[in-house]
Amino acid sequence: MNSRNLFAFVLSAIVLGITLLALLGIWNVIDWSYVQKYFWKSIQSLIIILISSVVIYMIQSLLGKEEQQEERTIS
Repeated sequence: MNSRNLFAFVLSAIVLGITLLALLGIWNVIDWSYVQKYFWKSIQSLIIILISSVVIYMIQSLLGKEEQQEERTIS
C-alpha cells in the first residue's frame, strides 16, 4: 500500500466519521453540544499530528538526500 492510498483511506475515514456524527446530531441521538465541544479538540489534534508528520517527512527526505549524495561520491 503506497502513501497515496493510505492518505485517501484516512481522509475517507475522517469524512465518514464526521458524517456519522452529523447524522446522529440531526436525529438527536447524541447531544450536539457534546459533539461541538470535542470536535474542535479533535481537529486541533489532527492539525498537530499533520504538522509533526510533515516535519518528520522533511527531516527524513533531507537526511535521505545527504546519504544518497554520500553514496554517489563514494562509488
